[in-house]
Amino acid sequence: MISKNDCILLLTDLQESGVDIKDNILKVIGSTSIPMNVLKFINSHRQLDLTQFYDGLRKSYNNKKSKLYINLIKGEMDKADDILTTLLSYALQAELFCRKATDVQMFIRHARLKEIQIALYKYYDEFDLSVCQKLLKIIRTDIIACETIDGRR
Repeated sequence: MISKNDCILLLTDLQESGVDIKDNILKVIGSTSIPMNVLKFINSHRQLDLTQFYDGLRKSYNNKKSKLYINLIKGEMDKADDILTTLLSYALQAELFCRKATDVQMFIRHARLKEIQIALYKYYDEFDLSVCQKLLKIIRTDIIACETIDGRR
C-alpha cells in the first residue's frame, strides 16, 4: 500500500500548501509502520487517489453497475475464472482511473498494478492460483484500510 517514503512525500506536499505537519512527520519517522492516524490526516487534507478509486468501485457496486467491489471484499474465491476475472477487472479499472489520479506513478504503486501483472503472469506460466489468491487478500486488506482512513468503517 503506502510506503513511508510516499507518506513523507505527501506530508511534504501538504506542508508546502501551508498545513502544519510537524507532529505527523515525527510519527512517521519514529514508527516502523505507517500510523493510520497519519494516513487519516493526509486524506483529510488531500484525498488519496487510492481511497478515491476504492470509493468509486464501491459506488459503482451500490448503483448495481459492477460486481467488482463485492468480489474484492467477499474474500475467498475458488474458481480460477472468478479469480482471474476479478484481478483483470481490477487492473483495468485502476488503469482507467489513472486518467483522474493526481500522482499517477504513486497511484499505480498503491493500487498494486505491477504485483497484479506478476501474479497473472505466474498463473499463465505455471497455472498456480495461490499467488493470485494471496494478492486478492492483500487488496481486500487495502480496501478495508482505505475505508477506515476515509471514515467509512
